[in-house]
Amino acid sequence: MLKIDTLRAAISDAVPEIKAEPSRLAMWVEHGSAQMRQTGTLAFGYKFRLNALLQELVTDVSVVSLAIFIWLQVNQPELLAPGADGFAFDVDILDNASADVLFQLDLTQDVTVAPQPDGTFALRDLPEPDPLFDDFLGAGGATPVPLLTQISVSNGAIVLPDDAAR
Repeated sequence: MLKIDTLRAAISDAVPEIKAEPSRLAMWVEHGSAQMRQTGTLAFGYKFRLNALLQELVTDVSVVSLAIFIWLQVNQPELLAPGADGFAFDVDILDNASADVLFQLDLTQDVTVAPQPDGTFALRDLPEPDPLFDDFLGAGGATPVPLLTQISVSNGAIVLPDDAAR
């Protein structure tokens, strides 16, 4: 599935020790389900818990968490909505320098199905669409939205900041 591959790449890019030893990142799916609507298309979707286990991690867990949050901005943005749980994690402290860290993310993945002339089907995992608005003020390489510093009305009077009129 596309999201599994892209999350693996995001974690590996953020954590040099995992990039050097990819076998220390194990990923598996639990509690998966599939759903298809009875429409004119055969498209379907998956819901699943993705487990990502980083073994003998020396890098600060916050570095990995940030990489996952940045990945979530594009790949599962509803997990960043106010009140939503982004992801769960468990830590097994091995010694003063390392730990096994398990991240658990509840994800979805949509799949399109296109019938082919030879009677087979072309299946494609859909990437998430680009967000209409970037609510993250520059996160993930986006250009930051400038801060509001002044408001004026049609007669030229400055309303904000309120000390400008004084």
